[in-house]
Amino acid sequence: MKIYISSISVDIVKRYKKLFPDRKINVLRSFAVLDNDVALLCKRYRQDIGGLILDSGTWTLNQAPSAVAANITVDKYIAYLHTAVKFFDSFFNFDANFESDGFEENYANQLKIESAGFSPVPVVHDINGKEIQTYIDRDYPRVALGSKQIKTLATLQKVMSKFAGTGIKIHLFGQTSFDLLANAPVHSCDTAMWARDGGWGKIRYWNPLKAGENKTDRIYLEEYIPTDPSEGIAFSKYQYRREFEEYLWDTFSLKYDDLIGKDRSFNKQLVNTHYFVQLERVITDIHKKKGFDTNE
Repeated sequence: MKIYISSISVDIVKRYKKLFPDRKINVLRSFAVLDNDVALLCKRYRQDIGGLILDSGTWTLNQAPSAVAANITVDKYIAYLHTAVKFFDSFFNFDANFESDGFEENYANQLKIESAGFSPVPVVHDINGKEIQTYIDRDYPRVALGSKQIKTLATLQKVMSKFAGTGIKIHLFGQTSFDLLANAPVHSCDTAMWARDGGWGKIRYWNPLKAGENKTDRIYLEEYIPTDPSEGIAFSKYQYRREFEEYLWDTFSLKYDDLIGKDRSFNKQLVNTHYFVQLERVITDIHKKKGFDTNE
């Protein structure tokens, strides 16, 4: 099972490589954000990361103002693929319509990209219509689930049952819920929470002393506002505070003050990135024990 870190920076990759030379981060970058780091990850630092996949930028298209959206089109995406497709392990369809009735528009883009000589991964947005069966019938080796309809484990398992026996590998967009990943044969997923959690003053910590299969703790650093219980476990009240501080120092040579000091954004991103690399290994082991075939 692979977890792709979305929009990660070269600086984080370089620092992570120094700390963990035997581990590699899987990376997702977006056509909507073609900054200098994309070129560096494709070329200079490609050997320092694991998988590298390309998102079409349609999430940004659906969020961005019109001035930005004007640069995110299927034709410009195809033009970019002609230049850069060789650097990516896989890439996704230009699924511009996220609504449940958007299949015809998205499938037209799929066929347009295919006619240009490329093989994008199709993206499902309607789990109840004809999308899934269409992609099964056309023997796509990979299919992505981008549907807003998948909010529970029961729903995900129902969707996965439709792909049972097909050999199709499933990518789950924007979701790293432990419950979902541990209990469904998803081949890969992606997350932006390595950066977003830090921006909200939170650290994800795989706590080996925590009971149960899911040992994730979300620690609120209390750096901005008074603690709301929904924000996570307050650092000052954390039962495993001493062990967490030892982990920070032994693993990253960081102290609590480094997470709220002048380099706080970078340091929190680094610590949260490591959590997802750990989670990837944990979920892979769980899948093996359950007999899920989610490996390459």
